[in-house]
Amino acid sequence: MISTLRHFVVDSWIGRVIALLIFLAFVGWGVGDMLGSYNGSQADTVATIGTRRITAEEFERDIRSQLPAIAQQMGVSDPSQLTPATRREVAQSVLQHLLSQKEVLALADRNGMKVPDTLVRKEIFGFRVFQGTDGQFDRKLFDAKLRQLGLQERVFLESVRDDLGARGLLDGLGKTMIVPDSVLDQLLAYNTKQYKTDLLRLDSADVTIPAAAEEAQLRRFYDTHPWLYRSAEYRHAKIVVLSPESIARDLVVPDAQLKQVYEFENQKYDVPETRDIEVMTVPEQEPASALASAWKNNADWDALQKSNPSAASVSFPHARETDIPSPELAKAAFAAGVNTVEGPLKTPTGWVVFKVTAITPPHKTGFDQAKAEIRDEIARSQAPQLLAQRFAALQDAIAGSSDLDQVPTNLGAVPAQGSLDAQGMTKDGELAPLPGDDTLRKAIIARIFSQKKGEKPTLVNGPGNSGFAVLVDEVEPGHVKSYETVREQVGHDWLKAQQMHQADERATTIMLAARRSGGLEKAVTGTTDAAAMQKNLLVSRMQNGNLPSALLSEIFATAPGKTGMVAVGDSLYVFTVTGVAAASPESTKALRDNMRGQLQETLQADVPAVFVRSLENDIKPVPNMPVLQQVMNDVAGQQ
Repeated sequence: MISTLRHFVVDSWIGRVIALLIFLAFVGWGVGDMLGSYNGSQADTVATIGTRRITAEEFERDIRSQLPAIAQQMGVSDPSQLTPATRREVAQSVLQHLLSQKEVLALADRNGMKVPDTLVRKEIFGFRVFQGTDGQFDRKLFDAKLRQLGLQERVFLESVRDDLGARGLLDGLGKTMIVPDSVLDQLLAYNTKQYKTDLLRLDSADVTIPAAAEEAQLRRFYDTHPWLYRSAEYRHAKIVVLSPESIARDLVVPDAQLKQVYEFENQKYDVPETRDIEVMTVPEQEPASALASAWKNNADWDALQKSNPSAASVSFPHARETDIPSPELAKAAFAAGVNTVEGPLKTPTGWVVFKVTAITPPHKTGFDQAKAEIRDEIARSQAPQLLAQRFAALQDAIAGSSDLDQVPTNLGAVPAQGSLDAQGMTKDGELAPLPGDDTLRKAIIARIFSQKKGEKPTLVNGPGNSGFAVLVDEVEPGHVKSYETVREQVGHDWLKAQQMHQADERATTIMLAARRSGGLEKAVTGTTDAAAMQKNLLVSRMQNGNLPSALLSEIFATAPGKTGMVAVGDSLYVFTVTGVAAASPESTKALRDNMRGQLQETLQADVPAVFVRSLENDIKPVPNMPVLQQVMNDVAGQQ
């Protein structure tokens, strides 16, 4: 869930700042009050790491800035919908992140290393969030953004300096790592080893049963398989659900507040012309010209990237002119036509060849069109703050009601009632329309089928900061259906069982014959199965011919010259592994290059992480548990 927080170098500090800026505009966590309670004194230190320390303000700010990304990963529309347990997990990851950063910086301090002011200035001047409409650094905009974040300039500059220093050290360490050929060879050999196999598939549905079942046989099958003919238990229940979503649905947001957010997010609703651009960059003009010619002859972007691995390729979807990092490229791209290969063009980073694949004209979404979306976003952000109060009111209402009919309608709670089985299906075979997502639905169904009929309802804590109450007022037990009502199904099941039984006997006979005669091919020679057998079928862990995984597992575990059998669904497979061979270097070259790149990327990320771990033995963090626990509880929403 939060694997993206694993490595320190994944997200830059400014990325978190920008995310926090957008987040604060909608969510209104009350961070200002929170940060105001942290005065930056030594008593406000979460942990000390050598010459460095983590303040409560820094820790809390970094947690908040990570929450929007985590919410997006989990498929929820707003960070306020994350559970306290999830927020605490994020906080723990952020703490490890900060400890890693401070340990690296403490090591840099020890060795007299410091990022120069010129590099900090260059980094900040390059942030688009601080640039005006002309694409240049705007001091007034910079000051305004810092005020919105409640950050002092000195604190921000030092944070950027620290980020540059830590990233510089760890990036340099990671980029020195290479994948040993011996490791790559072993992984490649394991995954591309080819198993030459003779294979016969027997489908039980193709088996002909010579005589129809007698009535006595069907009755005996019915008597010995009662679970096949048992009807589901249905329960009728009344339900009431309270969640941030249900509260948000009924909230009223004043137009003045909607207008304020609309004006703050003006760039989102007043969009200039944007373009989809594909760009490839090479160091020299001659290869750039060759690249342009190849591109004009073959417009396949993916194929072009594969055939030119040394070129740096990047796509800019829905890019504004100010989004393009190179002024030369930006000017040329926004003057070019659609679907025409342009270049080579000289830029500070090399020779560029590009193509504009789509142009979206400027468009503006008026306030009247945007207000519904803004209202939903604000309501979703405000709902969690009302949840505790509404939860208590709903709890009182349920306590004073024996049938859930006296729940006030102004709490934002959603009522529902109906009959369903343990799988959440109605008697009509449709999905019961329970409120909430799949996780909440499962919790409600589990409660319905664990609660006794007529038991007084109580408010239960559900997933996703939800609460619900259930009253089971009718139970229709499951029962074995009469033979007369299911006779047709019994006949079908009996026939299927007979077909599977005979197919199994036939497959077993073939397997034993193959083991005696030295292989499947010899066992089926001269029989009707010879034509159906697949001879010398090549399978590997990378190329498996869409065979069932259970069959593949058996093949890979079988020694050459041996025969095996496996049942998968209604089919049985008999196979003989006739040989095992390594794949040719020519056939695995592309896979080898791809695997090397993936392993290289993983190694270059993991080695800095291991290095940081090793620093803990030398530069031991000293935690301040009261302050640490207070921040964790505040973020998790616990008192």
